[in-house]
Amino acid sequence: MNQRAVSLRDASPAFLLTGLLPIVSVEKRRKFTFGVPEMTWTSLRGTTRTGKIAFHAGVFLFALLILFSRRPDALLTPQFYAEDGAYWYVDAYQSGLRCLLMPNGGYLNTLSRIIGLLALLVPFAWAPVVMVFSALAFHILPVNLFLSSRFDRIPFETRLLGSLIYLGVPNSFEIHANTTNIQWHLAIACLLVLFAPAEDAPAWRIVDLTLFALSVLAGPLGMFLIPIAAVLWWKRRDHKSLTALAVLIPGAILQSLFILFSGSRPYSPNGATVDRFVGILGGQVFLSSLLGLRTFIQLYFAHVSFLFVVQAVAMLIGLTICIYAAVRAPFELKLFLLYAAIAITFALSRPYAILRGNHEQWQLMQTPGITNRYWFFPMLAFLACLIWMVTGVRKKSAHYAALLLLALLPIGIYRDWVYRPFPDKDFHQFAAEFERAAPGTEITIPINPVSWEMHFIKR
Repeated sequence: MNQRAVSLRDASPAFLLTGLLPIVSVEKRRKFTFGVPEMTWTSLRGTTRTGKIAFHAGVFLFALLILFSRRPDALLTPQFYAEDGAYWYVDAYQSGLRCLLMPNGGYLNTLSRIIGLLALLVPFAWAPVVMVFSALAFHILPVNLFLSSRFDRIPFETRLLGSLIYLGVPNSFEIHANTTNIQWHLAIACLLVLFAPAEDAPAWRIVDLTLFALSVLAGPLGMFLIPIAAVLWWKRRDHKSLTALAVLIPGAILQSLFILFSGSRPYSPNGATVDRFVGILGGQVFLSSLLGLRTFIQLYFAHVSFLFVVQAVAMLIGLTICIYAAVRAPFELKLFLLYAAIAITFALSRPYAILRGNHEQWQLMQTPGITNRYWFFPMLAFLACLIWMVTGVRKKSAHYAALLLLALLPIGIYRDWVYRPFPDKDFHQFAAEFERAAPGTEITIPINPVSWEMHFIKR
């Protein structure tokens, strides 16, 4: 690893962990202060329109720096990744707007395909930059939402801690800096919009409804917003939740038709067993969310005799925390747990792991490093429960148990901070050859991950 990467690995996690280590003080009200007076945060955010814009621009740039430090090559050597190149860009290039109605993986991927269409507006050599930056922007969007005035009822310091953990969460390399998995971050943004009070400004209402429409047409995660919106409407009887349902339900009907009749999602056997279930929940979700993917990899491939016991204990502890929160937590956190439960239930019932060959999916899914996109919501929900127990629970046993578990998180963040850079496929050389090629030339470009290629005909 070069000196630049080493410095990023050493410096960035240490900076992020300042929000997780002893400088975080818990007052009698159990409110995180980070050693900074509350009024400082209020003045930092500003009260004028210009001040708010400057604050959120600063938040975006700071979050972008954090994400950049986790895999610098994403911006320094941007390349197409998997479906980003093989489908979103190629289909946009070959089929134009018709690509918006082309299912992939069994459903529509509208947002990813819109970004593919936008990438056509720049020279081919810059197309991966559009894809990568769009993915990072949607990755950061929930941070700007959560730190906005829409969530002022939650202490700013608690939201800042949650945002830092979200940006540095372990075991999440698969959804970093690619539009293929952009629906995960978009769904987080939509959940936050659902939980937040309604905006008075018509422009922001349009933005909210646009996010719902994009999410439900981006994949199944948008469809899972419907029960959350329905429960919120039942609880609040508000116009905002009802409007969200009016946007989500027609989109879900359209997605369901593609899921049922497109035949674009290959079938492989699940291979569900109890021990694999324990391995998935205990190892992939609860253990990896605290100690990191690299720690789990070491345990898993060392074939230690006590691995199943470790996974079972992690699952028991994790489920106990989640059940405790499901009973006692604030209403919105309960709904977040419900959403995570729905997401992982559907992921386990019809996974999309490795479909080449007749592999049993659960056998693959219990292997660290495979399909870690599926564990993103359960991990975030688990960590959110721990943060709530530390900052909002008065019962000492629960408070200190959560604090003890949360104290393990810096291990996972540090160990998983720097993602392995993608192999350089010399994309710029292929892009130059593409520009020189005559119309009608068949183009083949190797992309990441291994064995993926782009195939299309120069117009």
